[in-house]
Amino acid sequence: MVNFDLSKYSLITLDEVHSTNSYVLENLAYLDNRSVVFSTRQTNGRGRFNRKWIGDNSDNIYMSLLLKSDDFSDFPLANLTQYLSLAICIWLENDFDLKPNIKWPNDILINNAKLSGILAETSCSDNKISAVVLGLGLNVNMDENTLSNIDQKAVSLKVLKGESFNCELLLRNILDCFFKNYDDFVNFGFPFIKDEYIKRCSFLGKNILISENGIKKPYFAKSVDNHGLLTAIDENNNVCKIITGDVLC
Repeated sequence: MVNFDLSKYSLITLDEVHSTNSYVLENLAYLDNRSVVFSTRQTNGRGRFNRKWIGDNSDNIYMSLLLKSDDFSDFPLANLTQYLSLAICIWLENDFDLKPNIKWPNDILINNAKLSGILAETSCSDNKISAVVLGLGLNVNMDENTLSNIDQKAVSLKVLKGESFNCELLLRNILDCFFKNYDDFVNFGFPFIKDEYIKRCSFLGKNILISENGIKKPYFAKSVDNHGLLTAIDENNNVCKIITGDVLC
């Protein structure tokens, strides 16, 4: 029997939602800290750079975790999605014997195909951040025909393992993995996960393209610094700190 630590979060399950992140942002006043909104069907999901995340007619994980605080000043907000991506990688390694990679900052790939995407959004009150919504889309039971409709190479657990899975059970395992070291991450920030995160960044030490505002530029991916920023070398041998952008391996 699997024992879940339900004291760390409260789970709200929906049959269908336009977007779990939007649902949380629209209902902030009624949701408690560490509320988790979960659906297996999402009709208007989005990822980084406002990309559409295909979620209609699919039995996958669409989840948003709400974090509330009166003071986020010392909270490692910029690294929250990186922490979640690492937690999912560890879960995939332990529970499914898979070898995931992280495409900076937080996409999870298996054999260069996207399995999961993460999006964090914030809400402000009195000119300061009062809530963070951490969204996750994970391809679980999508078949190859549905995956072929996605505008980038993608994969699902069903395709990888040859069977279907109970999404809610998987989500509870993910949340347990997320909260296992969460307090240490909050206290110590990105340096707490840096080594394990870098181990799973297969693009480091390679020539890559980074797309920023639709413009693609070549770089050499050197490292990830203590703030979680990508350190890269451009065509003119300048060392650059990449804050935003889409890594094209």
